[in-house]
Amino acid sequence: MPVKVNYIDDGVGIEIIASGIVTGEEIIDAHEEIYNEEHILKQKYHIIDRTHCDEYRVTHDHIYEIATLDKAASEVNPNIIVAVVSTSELQFGMSRMWQSYVEDSIFLTQIFSDRKSADEWIHSHLNKSKSQV
Repeated sequence: MPVKVNYIDDGVGIEIIASGIVTGEEIIDAHEEIYNEEHILKQKYHIIDRTHCDEYRVTHDHIYEIATLDKAASEVNPNIIVAVVSTSELQFGMSRMWQSYVEDSIFLTQIFSDRKSADEWIHSHLNKSKSQV
């Protein structure tokens, strides 16, 4: 399966792994899965990792639909932070387009070129929120 959803840290974290040939429909399906009532309220972070994505078949319309799902989810759970790993220029450009669409949502977002940096950013923000409690 080119897009796989993993629930990590007892469901607090969501990892979306894109590999091989990835389509916009598959990414939309993954977002619809993670934003169901059973999962959304306990989520604190998402990592979208495209490190192993060979071909990225995502259009502007797909990005807009994904952003619409994310904005609606941010109204239900505004505490989710999102790290996106984009390893190609196309992925990075599409990620920036998505980020511009969700900038008025409550999600904190960042784009990275490698998974290690994304993980470090996520954990630094999780540690900040724990220390503020």
